[in-house]
Amino acid sequence: MARVEGPLAPVIKFLVDDALGLWQALVALAMLAVVFAALARVVKPATWVEDGRSALPQARITMVLSVVDQLTVTPAVSLFVAWLGTWLRERGLGFEAPALWATIGPAPTLFATVFVGDFVGYWRHRAQHSKWLWPAHAIHHSDTHMTWFTLERMHPVDRFGSALDTVILAALGFPFWAQAGNVFVRHYYGYVIHADVPWTLGKAGLLFNSPVMHRWHHARDVPGAGWNFATVFSVFDRAFGTYHQPGPCEVPLGVREDMGKGAMGQYLHPLKVWSAALRPGRTKVILPAE
Repeated sequence: MARVEGPLAPVIKFLVDDALGLWQALVALAMLAVVFAALARVVKPATWVEDGRSALPQARITMVLSVVDQLTVTPAVSLFVAWLGTWLRERGLGFEAPALWATIGPAPTLFATVFVGDFVGYWRHRAQHSKWLWPAHAIHHSDTHMTWFTLERMHPVDRFGSALDTVILAALGFPFWAQAGNVFVRHYYGYVIHADVPWTLGKAGLLFNSPVMHRWHHARDVPGAGWNFATVFSVFDRAFGTYHQPGPCEVPLGVREDMGKGAMGQYLHPLKVWSAALRPGRTKVILPAE
């Protein structure tokens, strides 16, 4: 590509990088779609085609949200994380422990980072189910045919909230490469637990979150809906009394709120709820535990 100079050069470079990032993200999603379609074919040979067709209307909404997210929200979140991390370092609000990581080695360092990252994410996720953050998080829960792709269905407010996990890990002194590993592991494990497969992981479920466990997190109008907050390790839900997996999850998924139509309805929903809640005679925010 020809080199662009002049005052518009930074803008053009940003747009080109953004378009490149979108292309790479779409290629990655296409590869994941093939992997999870093959998995569904093996695990659910009798119903995988019909299940896929049923999920398509919701998947279309998620695709719009995902593309807009990649073009606008992801760059903004990256800049926000970089700025906040720099701000904390300049004020000495963080730990430095390079000797510790060098002593324990790469594998234990990565495990510790993912474990602490999941602990932080557990409490951040619980906060997203609180009164004022739920209207934005409800977008993720509004998918009535949950599949691996549901992980991409998030409101920008949720994206910024999730980015704080990395900022906290940086402030705690975890090395940059391990922070990147944490994002990779927890993100791709997130696809697994959202997959429409009846896996409980057996004995491994005592330590790790499973697709069935997380499906109960997305269940609607049943005891325990909105529980199971961790991404990777079920031990946090077990330790803090939010574990819920009574058996296979065959109940309706989704939320009770009217989320509006299409992707635009999803984006506008929390803004409508928050503005209504701040007016006299305000509308009550519906939480999943109620």
